[in-house]
Amino acid sequence: MRQRKHTMFTERRSAVRYPLVLNARYQTLRKRSKDCGIGRTVDISSRGFLIVSEHNVPVGVRLEVAVEWPALLDGAVELVLVATGRVVRARDASFALEISQHEFRTTKRRIMVAAMGGKGRYSAPTATGTSETSDVPTAIARFLVPELST
Repeated sequence: MRQRKHTMFTERRSAVRYPLVLNARYQTLRKRSKDCGIGRTVDISSRGFLIVSEHNVPVGVRLEVAVEWPALLDGAVELVLVATGRVVRARDASFALEISQHEFRTTKRRIMVAAMGGKGRYSAPTATGTSETSDVPTAIARFLVPELST
């Protein structure tokens, strides 16, 4: 009887991945033509993102990705995580970006917190410029992202 060799698969990724679904915009870093698109993160680590996107993005492309961050600076100022890097894996309409640089940037928008009935409520600006009110603070969409299947 023939014995089969069992190969043990080891995790190659050294950074812990966090399953965060956040809106993202991306654009190529080419000087001649700038391709861009929108998507959503599937997971995030200190070294990269996995993003479901509206386009197929080829391996090797250098991108700048802006991700809406779910936390507010000083409880009022929206943040965007801007990262640059190279696409290291791509499949269907998703890609993995290995981050080479990143920084947090503030936006001009502020979240207004008004006392109503002794309970704080959050007013969130949307892509149309109108406000929606919610009892629960959440990551706030500043641009429209279509529903994408994963």
